[in-house]
Amino acid sequence: MSTLKAEKTPEQWQDDALSSILSVTLDGSNTKRQGRRCLQSVASELHEEGMPVLITKATMERVLVARLDADEVAESGISVFDYLLGSWRAVRLVIENLSGARGKALDASVRETRIGVLRDLQTLLVSYMGLSLQVPDMFARVGRPGQRTIVDAVLAESVENDANKAVISELLAELVKRFADDGLPEILALIIGELGLRSLARSNRSLLQPGFRKLLEALETLTAYREIAQAFVHMPSFDPEECSGRRMQTGTALGIFMGFSAFPSADESIVQTYFADAPERSPQDCEALHAGLRNTVQFLQSTLFRICDRLVRAGADERAKLTSYTLRVLATNARRSGMQADVTKIVDDGFADNLASVWLRLSEPFTNDAQLRRIARVDGDWIITRAMNSASGLNDSQDQIATFWRELTRINADQKLVDAYLERRLNEASLPGAEAPAAGFIADCFFATAAALHLGPIATIAQYTDKLSELARFKREVARIQAAPELLPPAQRATLPMAIQRWNAQLADMKREKIALDAQVLDPRRLSNIL
Repeated sequence: MSTLKAEKTPEQWQDDALSSILSVTLDGSNTKRQGRRCLQSVASELHEEGMPVLITKATMERVLVARLDADEVAESGISVFDYLLGSWRAVRLVIENLSGARGKALDASVRETRIGVLRDLQTLLVSYMGLSLQVPDMFARVGRPGQRTIVDAVLAESVENDANKAVISELLAELVKRFADDGLPEILALIIGELGLRSLARSNRSLLQPGFRKLLEALETLTAYREIAQAFVHMPSFDPEECSGRRMQTGTALGIFMGFSAFPSADESIVQTYFADAPERSPQDCEALHAGLRNTVQFLQSTLFRICDRLVRAGADERAKLTSYTLRVLATNARRSGMQADVTKIVDDGFADNLASVWLRLSEPFTNDAQLRRIARVDGDWIITRAMNSASGLNDSQDQIATFWRELTRINADQKLVDAYLERRLNEASLPGAEAPAAGFIADCFFATAAALHLGPIATIAQYTDKLSELARFKREVARIQAAPELLPPAQRATLPMAIQRWNAQLADMKREKIALDAQVLDPRRLSNIL
């Protein structure tokens, strides 16, 4: 490579290498550099300042800014991110060459000096990537709607080769390092926000389509970095106070991903496409359909668990924020366990099932212990000392969590006795010198999981049994009318064939929905975990 010839002066080598990497030149007369953007304005400035008209360590930022501001860049259809990523990949490749066999012929000090210049450029490119995310209109003329962004690069990681995965992982690590104390939450909010918007697209909501996998894997890739996991739970959209009920699913950063669902109520194509001919199929064929859908749901819930597990392990504060979010979801969706709840105002079956699955997995370290050695860490007065204690550190400024747990029905006490006990315990906790009990995640996990099971799978099973009863009643009624049509008034007998045809079609739809529900409600793995 011409960029590695040792006989060149350091400035000449820098000009050649940086010109190639950034696809620019300051010499419009050099025919060998056709196709590169000639930045005549920068060349004129350097000439007026009495500086060498070369791209060097001292001038590369000025050149980069000029390149990003150039009208020709906008006309070429390239986005800010694509240009910066392409340049970052190029400089990374040159560093690899210099660090490998091609660089061994160089004097060690020359090689290290060149690598140092290139690493400075790499850092500069990462800085401008972050700035372009923090201030999207910084280079407004370059980026256009519909062009690739960093989200596209992260999404591509799940489907491209291992080499590309390594490149994107390295880039994310550099972004985290550079912006850890300089606006990482703001950058992450934009990335997660775009992922969330894409996940709301109809084509990405269905578990029958591959789009949801890439979105989940992208979020999993991001949260693999502890700093990103920490920043994630501190985003304003993670647990906004104005969200409650259904909005905890549709209006929060994590809720959008928790809302992926294979329940028929969330995805009509499950019934209309996947189980379209299920009533006519053999039990073996239906079981095969169930197995395929269950594997997809298992992938979904395993990925959601890994994401949440990283949030839990990111730190005590992050663990508390995830707990608060979960308890607020449960508190503001208590009507899921009631009869004839308005489904538009509460989280759906898929979200509730996914949330319970995640917390079941988080509980495994102490529930899978046959000797229950950690059960003593579950404080029987958790409701008073944690859920109803304003000093417990939970995000409950509107008393939603406290109200939910206060109003739960007790098995062995009437409301008067409960209120008296709660008042006494709260007074004891508020006495001068009284120490607030340390918040333990095992206790949090135990009660959160119990409530999540009650409002999730158990509520779904209750709805499922109601549907079975409705199906059986409708089936009996149709059979009764078909068996004795003479009992009907003459006017109704005339239209009976059409009515029976309509009823049979309705029965077929109900059977399809029942078979679709069987895939999750009767999943042996799911039932075993719940038990």
